[in-house]
Amino acid sequence: MKMLFPVLVASIAIMSSCNNSKNDKKDEMPSNVPITTVVKTAETEGKSVEISTDQVPDSVRLSFTTKYPKADKVVWMKYEPVEADEMEMDDTYYYVRYNNSGADYTSWYNNKGNWVKTSTRITGNPNLPDAVNKTINDQYPGYAIVEIDKENDKDMEMYEIELKKGDAKAKLKVLPDGTVFKRKSSTK
Repeated sequence: MKMLFPVLVASIAIMSSCNNSKNDKKDEMPSNVPITTVVKTAETEGKSVEISTDQVPDSVRLSFTTKYPKADKVVWMKYEPVEADEMEMDDTYYYVRYNNSGADYTSWYNNKGNWVKTSTRITGNPNLPDAVNKTINDQYPGYAIVEIDKENDKDMEMYEIELKKGDAKAKLKVLPDGTVFKRKSSTK
């Protein structure tokens, strides 16, 4: 589960960063055409399908609107893991991309309407706590930040940070106090 969430969040971010200009009608898809995204890791794959608000269970929709009453630009997705995901999740999860107070977010809910987590993309070192910047600078000198996601769940807040230096790459999960609780490094 821990490996799939970052991949899924990255996929969501890529999808949400696409230009959806209303002035460019020729590329616009009809609203009744579902969008399907296949989420893959090295050994797993699950499926996300865009769904209408009416297709979201009442308990999920109520939980979201109660937690984020001012959200707009809401897009719901239904995620269906496959057995190979080896995820500790219900058969179906729902996630929602939305804007709240000018920032874009993605929140996850289980099929019972329980909030699981929320993430948002942040840009640059100035938006990271000093302790997190110190950890990056001390442990990965010369690496550039490729991507930062701030994630919150019921148990913790953390930053998922992708770094790159030439062919070397690193992905860190760092607590606000600078503690690295997960890291993955690779070179090509």
